[in-house]
Amino acid sequence: MTYHTNPFRLLTNPKETLFKLREAEELRGHWLWTILILLAFCLVYAALGWVGAGTEALNQLKSDYIGSDYEYAKFWFMIGRAVSGLVLGLLIIFVVSLVFYLFYEIPYQKLLIIQLSASMVFLLEAVSWLLLLPAAGLEWDRSPFSLGILADLFTDRPWIISLFGAISLFQLFILYFQAKCLLGLYPAKRWHVWAVAGMIYLCYVLLLTLFGGIGNKIVAFIFA
Repeated sequence: MTYHTNPFRLLTNPKETLFKLREAEELRGHWLWTILILLAFCLVYAALGWVGAGTEALNQLKSDYIGSDYEYAKFWFMIGRAVSGLVLGLLIIFVVSLVFYLFYEIPYQKLLIIQLSASMVFLLEAVSWLLLLPAAGLEWDRSPFSLGILADLFTDRPWIISLFGAISLFQLFILYFQAKCLLGLYPAKRWHVWAVAGMIYLCYVLLLTLFGGIGNKIVAFIFA
């Protein structure tokens, strides 16, 4: 059986699609989708950089930079955000697939296909930041879809807000989706699958919190 990759189909009709993926002997289209999704990560995160989402430091430059100087600074920040989007996409698609591959006897390319669908949800969350947060004057970790907006009511510590801001409806859905797909492809114990997927998600939350703080310091240092 030949499986033709479509990340949207796995999200909208997982039961039937997982059956076809499990029985497939040949996979097609996944490398093309990988390239397209990585390009989408670059474009979406570059757009986030252009509107100044993701860091408070860039928005604070408006008082120090005038006209074209500010736009020039914003351009280089946009390039940096595009690179960070590419790195994030590579981690989500390839590294997470590798971690799952180490734990479960599932062909690596089939795990890539699962992560292509998961990356679509990551992109959807980033697009929600792009559409909603700049207009509302909020940062990514205060998204109405995350716990960051609640944490902001109880503390002013940035790392705590970022930590809770990384816990969103999108990320919880990804956690559920990955566990469901792994259980559909490999007869593992349910608790073990949830533990592995949860471990990966915890690493994501901690890294996002860490690099969010570092990113602000880097921007402030470069454009000081």
